[in-house]
Amino acid sequence: MAAKLLIYHMDEVRTQALEGLCAALDIEPVRVDASSYGAPVGLLSGTADLKELSAGAGAMAGQMSTQPVSEEMIVMSGFTEKQFNRLLEGLKETNLRIALKAVETPTSRYWTGEMLQTELKKEREAFQKQEK
Repeated sequence: MAAKLLIYHMDEVRTQALEGLCAALDIEPVRVDASSYGAPVGLLSGTADLKELSAGAGAMAGQMSTQPVSEEMIVMSGFTEKQFNRLLEGLKETNLRIALKAVETPTSRYWTGEMLQTELKKEREAFQKQEK
């Protein structure tokens, strides 16, 4: 499976910079349009079929509250360890700061972008409280 980077809620200039970085690392960038924020991550990355995802997302939806996608977010899918490390290094070198980053997991593939971003924001808030 080819590595894919799902890109949410990012302006054109930053998206193009990220796409350039992806091209250098053999990663397929996938721009996620606002109309697809409610689609399961696995559907957008191609890691699971629609029937499987529909069942999984339905089960998860009742367990999580969500908010609309309102911040930049990237989701890494199918990355090798080398691609993962090189992407993070590239983001740092190009000063392309993206606060919300996730790796697609067997659990998160069922989540929508909205569900994932809600969870990432909760985790960020918890870390910020611990730092104080």
